[in-house]
Amino acid sequence: MSTTIILGILIPVGITSISHASKHHTVPFASMILYVLVFVPLFSIAFSLLISQWFRLTSITVSEGVIQGRSYLGRKNKILLSDITKLTRFRSNGIRAIVVHSKYHGKIYISDRTERLSELLAILAPHVGERPNQTMQRTADRPSA
Repeated sequence: MSTTIILGILIPVGITSISHASKHHTVPFASMILYVLVFVPLFSIAFSLLISQWFRLTSITVSEGVIQGRSYLGRKNKILLSDITKLTRFRSNGIRAIVVHSKYHGKIYISDRTERLSELLAILAPHVGERPNQTMQRTADRPSA
């Protein structure tokens, strides 16, 4: 995706610079390359830090027979404990999580770095149609860094 953005910026600027269609309003091509090579990575780093902090602030709560957390798209989601069908592992692009599946209310993603994950799984286990597999229990018992 970043290659597409870079090419989308560099190709029109390069064509304009080469054709000399507008000498007074164009940025030199070398300056544009430097701009893209410096600011695109800085923007990417800043945006990834923002997203990581947002996910860090998300929390999982269990109260009054309802678990509340975030869906894959980051939206808040509530699932009745009685509607939980299974727990599965999720791993994509370095993100590892446990997914709580529901009959009617979608999914909630719980990071494997969640504090007190073993307690949370112990609360969810009696309500799960399928028992959580052994790898989830080992993940929960691992101390967080």
